Amino acid sequence: MEVTTSRTLPAPYVFGLTLLCFALFAKCYSCFLPEGTEASFIITHLLTLLYFFSCWIGGFLKPWEGRRKVMSVFVVLLLTDAYTVNDSIRLFESSATWLVVMLIFICVNILAFAFFERWPEWMKYLQCAVLGFTMLLPFYLAVYLVPVYLVSMIALIAIGLSIVTFSPIFVLWFNFRMVRNLIWPVYRYRLIYLWSGALAFATLVLYSVIYIADKSKMEHAYNNSHVAVRDELPPWIRAAQEARIDFITAQLLKTGIVYTSPGIRSGFNLWSTPTREFGEKLTHDPLFMTAGALFGTIAIPEEDRLKMLNVMFDKRHYAVDRYWSGKDLVTTSVGTTADIWPQYHLAYTENTYTVKNIPKQRWSNSQEAIYTLHLPEGAVVTSLSLWINNHEEKAILTTQAKAAEAYSEIVGRQRRDPSVVHWQEGNRVVVRVFPVPQNEERKFKIGITSPLKVQQGKLVYQPVWFEGPAYEGARYEVKLNMDKWPGGLNYPAGFYRDKEKTVGKIGKYNADWELTMPDEAINNAAFSFNGERYTLLPYKPSYEFFAPENYYLDVNHSWNYDNYREILTQLKGKKVWMFHPRNGMIAVNEENRKDLFNELHDQRFSLFPFYKIINPPTALVISSSDNISPQLSDLESSVFRSNLRSFLSHGKIRLYHIGNILSPYLATLKESRSLVYENGSTNQLLSQLRNNSFLRQEEDSQQLIMEDARIRIARSTGSMQTQGPDHLARLFAYNSILKDLGPKVTGEDLSSETALINTAKAAYVVTPLSSLIVLETQADYDKFEISDDVNSLKNASLKGHGAVPEPHEWALFIIAIGILAYVRFEKLFNRKRSVC
Repeated sequence: MEVTTSRTLPAPYVFGLTLLCFALFAKCYSCFLPEGTEASFIITHLLTLLYFFSCWIGGFLKPWEGRRKVMSVFVVLLLTDAYTVNDSIRLFESSATWLVVMLIFICVNILAFAFFERWPEWMKYLQCAVLGFTMLLPFYLAVYLVPVYLVSMIALIAIGLSIVTFSPIFVLWFNFRMVRNLIWPVYRYRLIYLWSGALAFATLVLYSVIYIADKSKMEHAYNNSHVAVRDELPPWIRAAQEARIDFITAQLLKTGIVYTSPGIRSGFNLWSTPTREFGEKLTHDPLFMTAGALFGTIAIPEEDRLKMLNVMFDKRHYAVDRYWSGKDLVTTSVGTTADIWPQYHLAYTENTYTVKNIPKQRWSNSQEAIYTLHLPEGAVVTSLSLWINNHEEKAILTTQAKAAEAYSEIVGRQRRDPSVVHWQEGNRVVVRVFPVPQNEERKFKIGITSPLKVQQGKLVYQPVWFEGPAYEGARYEVKLNMDKWPGGLNYPAGFYRDKEKTVGKIGKYNADWELTMPDEAINNAAFSFNGERYTLLPYKPSYEFFAPENYYLDVNHSWNYDNYREILTQLKGKKVWMFHPRNGMIAVNEENRKDLFNELHDQRFSLFPFYKIINPPTALVISSSDNISPQLSDLESSVFRSNLRSFLSHGKIRLYHIGNILSPYLATLKESRSLVYENGSTNQLLSQLRNNSFLRQEEDSQQLIMEDARIRIARSTGSMQTQGPDHLARLFAYNSILKDLGPKVTGEDLSSETALINTAKAAYVVTPLSSLIVLETQADYDKFEISDDVNSLKNASLKGHGAVPEPHEWALFIIAIGILAYVRFEKLFNRKRSVC
């Protein structure tokens, strides 16, 4: 054992610490430089070589008491050099967070061993524990680099750069010396070292056990999805239903997408065009790599794993197909301006986004910005603008197919200025903007018409939030306007109210807020357009007698067994059914009720096959869910989707949902009016079951209900001039289109729905049939036969309040002006003639 007797630090040690500080600074600074910048790794490598040659050639490593100190600095300096070089010449992808933490502990522990004899006893114990717990990591890194050692030896003679590949071996050598000379001779140090090493090994074993369990469960469900009725759904659905939602499951699904796995090493292709970006760097995780090497990688195809990620972890935004990369884009500012009408339970919001291309690579090209906007329930996009050459250009509404074709051709081939917004399920829209040139900004604005939600006797205004280019540090400015501010406003934290009766906020972007206000009586309002009048009326649910013959329980992980038992008790003697994935529809009885529940409760979500219901007009489906499930668009080309579309086109199903969180599958069916939907608590359901009292269906072609906002909009013939917002006509058109599409709301070619397309064009609303698009020139619009409808509401705007004159009203207006002009000039003419 080496014993340090002098308290004077050796000059080589001080020199090495100085170089290490410079190397660490260069490493940290490199994080802010564009990828491909060689300056940082050249600096750190020159520092490492300088210390190496000064130690060996200069004779600094003679057998003296400071040798351990010098070697500790050299090992840490070499490891720092290795990871700095790796930023430019990749052998490892970005390190997992826990790996970075472990490497820091290893480096600090190595440096601390230079003064081991001087530390208090508890510090020595800590060093022994850290050394034992981290012992497997340098061993893993050394084994991982075995394939490059031969090349490194040859390159070492040529340029010396490849010495960094041997850094894990130096770490192992140094740790071995510390164990042999300082730890092993002392029993209590040796015991702590061994126990901490055993803990590290146990962690690896535990991770591997969970890895095997999650992998086997998903693969088994995927490979056996053909059993019985599951032929109707794609195999990934069953795998997603049975998979556990945990970190290791997410890693397995991201194999080769985010996490490198055995057989997948980093590569680079200058000409590759990304089809999607997952929002995470490609990551190297030694635990994941080790488990994959020992027990194999997941056998589910990548496309199906992406679909599972979309459903289980809500990663739809990151799986969107794209034409150009967007990884260097940053959202620099978000502006929200809204007109709120509490008396109408309506709001119109304009969000302005500024996105900038801050390249991490010097050769970076223009990039494509993609935003997924999450709208309040029942909201619809009614305007879009893109700034071209510092001038705001308004969008034109056209069919979804034409907009997609125009954007695809211009972005894919001509690389010019379009922006487009498409409707998505789940109260979402996707906005695309191209190009965002290197080191420049682009700005676009989107307008949303939304009902105000009524919640616990209050009106609630909810902002739009987005997924897209990083927004950390983005400037956020909010301005909320009302004609008349009601009393009892509940301001979110950080908001102010100025003299102009505007509520606002300026700060960093954070859309996690809402504005609540008293629910005042709805004022009579109407809006006239195209010979029709849209009248706003209050809505209060009414109930009717309904005694179902058959009850269907849609059981999944969100159900509670006590509630399930109470419902069955209330339905005793009635026909109760449950759908089993392998055995089909099963009648529930005293013998199977518990086993059925336990089996179905293991499902993370359910997709109830409504088309298997017996005598639909007399059936009631009782469901409960959370926000995990496929969307209807995920089920296209499946037998399930085809059967469901055909069945729901002939009538609606009555569904009672327990709770307020609706799965994406049921939410789309509700929004498209394919269900007679009602929700409440378990106690409310039990009361209604006792009284056979259920919600009356009041919607028809002339009256649509926005239940959450407690309003209804009635359409009638007439063009009386009124003082209501044009958003009444827009909301009616949007909901009417969804209602008329019904089960066809996604998937099918909807270009034949001419009448509905015309309705969307007149109201200027983004729907499954229609999109808003901005093109650079009129020639672009002409090429794709995109034209504006003269008799339409156009893009919505702030303060867009009042009626649009009808064609005959314009004629009367012109005639009136002509008569006034004639009278005026006729008098002047007669006066001049009399003078003469």
